[in-house]
Amino acid sequence: MKRKNLLRPSKHVHSKKMNVTPSREEPKIADKLSKKIRLSEDILASTPIIMGYGKHRFCVENYRNIIEYTDELIRIQTKTGKIYLLGKNLVIAYYRDDGMCVIGDISSIEYH
Repeated sequence: MKRKNLLRPSKHVHSKKMNVTPSREEPKIADKLSKKIRLSEDILASTPIIMGYGKHRFCVENYRNIIEYTDELIRIQTKTGKIYLLGKNLVIAYYRDDGMCVIGDISSIEYH
């Protein structure tokens, strides 16, 4: 009688990757929930909140990560896409888990 080696790990079978694109139902659910608990729909859906202060300061909340950072281009990944900040002398003034702020001579903002 053969004994199985109980310490040997079993083979792990990878399943298909999960679909991470937002569904069409998310805005509806966020709208209903925001009315119930009186919070902004944007906060509940984790969509990026973008605030511009003139040409020299730009802040974004609910971002995922910073993809690229130079003094002329900052690329930011969000749940819904990418934001490109183009300009000169761009500096990330601060970044935290929930928000970040860029200062410099911002010439354009693009959404991809």
